[in-house]
Amino acid sequence: MDFRSIEVQRWMLAAILAVVLVGVVSEAQLSTDFYDSTCPQAASIVKQKVDAFVEADRGLAAALMRLHFHDCFVRGCDGSVLLNSTDPNILTEKSALLNNNSLRGFEQIDEIKMELECACPGVVSCADILALVARDATVKVGGWSWPVFLGRIDGAGSFADEVNGSLPERRDNFTKLVETFAKVGLDAKDMIILSGGHSIGQVHCGAFFERLYNFEGQNITDPSMDPEFAEMLKVQCPQTKPFGFMALDASNGTFDSAYYLDLLTNKGLLESDVALLSDPLGVEYAIKAVQDPNTFLFEFGIAMIKMGNIPSVDPYGWRSHCAFTEPKH
Repeated sequence: MDFRSIEVQRWMLAAILAVVLVGVVSEAQLSTDFYDSTCPQAASIVKQKVDAFVEADRGLAAALMRLHFHDCFVRGCDGSVLLNSTDPNILTEKSALLNNNSLRGFEQIDEIKMELECACPGVVSCADILALVARDATVKVGGWSWPVFLGRIDGAGSFADEVNGSLPERRDNFTKLVETFAKVGLDAKDMIILSGGHSIGQVHCGAFFERLYNFEGQNITDPSMDPEFAEMLKVQCPQTKPFGFMALDASNGTFDSAYYLDLLTNKGLLESDVALLSDPLGVEYAIKAVQDPNTFLFEFGIAMIKMGNIPSVDPYGWRSHCAFTEPKH
């Protein structure tokens, strides 16, 4: 069967079903045709810019997708992760410990916003830009497309102290991961599928040094890690280089199901990744993703639609610049 030949029909039917089943519809009543009359060129502008960015720097694909994740898990999908601090006593989300020196792509979002404002002033929200960019960046490096529901309203609040406890963390076990996703209306299957976002991107070596050099404080390598893989990591990531980088999966920049194969062959990096196999559901889905990669690519899009429907905690309005909030008139 040619999966791609029927991809559009499958996505449209599945997307509609997903939104109905999830029951998470934002205050703006999201729709795929939200900008058809006010800015019909919006999606094409975003895609052209994303394609150019990722062609110039393939690593940006993961960074741009990650911005959407980090935005939606804190205060809902409202573009709050993009806001700069205007008060030295109040740090915004991007300055939080989990985000600072970790997130990137802000300049690219600003550039996209500027072009959209030239074409359609005061129309396209920053939160919607993040949703479109995440989809287009994924497709650019091998993922399948999905329909993006639009009409999100930007938020005005962004607080660093709200990030901790809202985002999944690299040391989380399966139970903690499920709890974190449940807070925003996503279930265990969503968590396992969205973890596949680690199919692209890199991580600082120091993020897995404990597993590699001091497992459970015993100065040993995690015995569950493939020995040859561990030795390769020690060459690539010596203890003197905690800020070196390592690809999150073996396909190194291509969006596919290789991430799950790495987990099944004991070649996962982060504790939170390895934790997926501590539960039968995680094992079941990892095997399924490896045996049928197209199913993973399809279901990842459905999970992204669900995540993109996390409602804003405090919707404010459409921001003309994604890094700042203008006073309401």
